[in-house]
Amino acid sequence: MKNHNHNRPIIFFFILTAFSLCSCTIRKWTVPAEIVGQWKSDITKFTVRTEPKWMKFEFTSDIAFVKLTIDSNKTASGFIGLAEFKNGKIKKNGGNPEKTGVAYIIQCGSIGKIFSNDPLNNKKVEIWLGPLKGEMHAELRFTEGGAMFPMADLTLRKVKTNL
Repeated sequence: MKNHNHNRPIIFFFILTAFSLCSCTIRKWTVPAEIVGQWKSDITKFTVRTEPKWMKFEFTSDIAFVKLTIDSNKTASGFIGLAEFKNGKIKKNGGNPEKTGVAYIIQCGSIGKIFSNDPLNNKKVEIWLGPLKGEMHAELRFTEGGAMFPMADLTLRKVKTNL
């Protein structure tokens, strides 16, 4: 009599893979209409961190503001101080936004100098958006090399709707 138990892990793997692929299509989402539009922060302190020597950080701060446009097609564009970004991808946070404080993440990509004495000519950043409560709390995060350094705490206010 033949033992077919050696096929079970392979079958289990294919079932798990098929379930994972199906669940990805179930999780489709749309950008809520209430966050679509143009948003602006007040003038805020931004801090840029550099590491001239391993684990020896230097910090440079100045003030700037954020102006961004969130589109219903899951993209955003705008300015972070002097730096412009285009076609930032909006991702939905998979966790509980009420607990994590993060509902959406805008992956801005690489941007230039935020303020004139910014020591980094290019840096990868994300904007972490909190749940909408009239205004929207957000954080600007430096995300290069696995770092998640917070650069600024922002309060965004909607300035224009119906794009």
